[in-house]
Amino acid sequence: MPLETEIKYLDANLDAVAAALRAAGARRLARRRERNEVYDDPGRGLRARGILIRLRADGRNLLTVKLPPEAPAPAGVKALREHETEVADLGPLRVALAALGLEVACVYEKLREEWALGDCHVCLDRLPFGDFVEVEGPPEALAGVAAALGLARLPASSASYHELNRAHRAARGLPAEAGFTFAPGAAPEFPGGSDPSDPSGASGTPGA
Repeated sequence: MPLETEIKYLDANLDAVAAALRAAGARRLARRRERNEVYDDPGRGLRARGILIRLRADGRNLLTVKLPPEAPAPAGVKALREHETEVADLGPLRVALAALGLEVACVYEKLREEWALGDCHVCLDRLPFGDFVEVEGPPEALAGVAAALGLARLPASSASYHELNRAHRAARGLPAEAGFTFAPGAAPEFPGGSDPSDPSGASGTPGA
């Protein structure tokens, strides 16, 4: 099963990072609006064991399972074993998960612009509670990509977006909520600006 290793950078200026990606010769892959459903048992036993089961709709339909790594991750890096597959219809999967005793534990949304730079996958993420950059790739390549994009000066985290959301709400005295979605009727703009000369950006398709 592939091992996912990544670092998140907080409080990012996504337009500036997009400009740095273009200057570095990165290739923009897609822009997508995601709706994610995370499943767990009623006692939230999967989360306690570090297991995530997620259904994502972003113009594609994806089933993702994330498991803890078999060996300790490098310091400051988030590492998970990930298995993901695209399916035609999420409906039967929802039925199957319910039959196994799982329920929707939370729903979350984000706007994501994806780039490829060297061996790394760079995501510019706009969430209801802030803007972030996620760099995923071989552990030895992460720091170099971050430096090239001007991210090294920003706070870095190996936390999940769920953990960052909980910290954000706690710091502001807001009630705890597992999910995070954009306000009804809101039309947030995609991160990263636009570049008409970039054919990969022009063909990126936002998800429903």
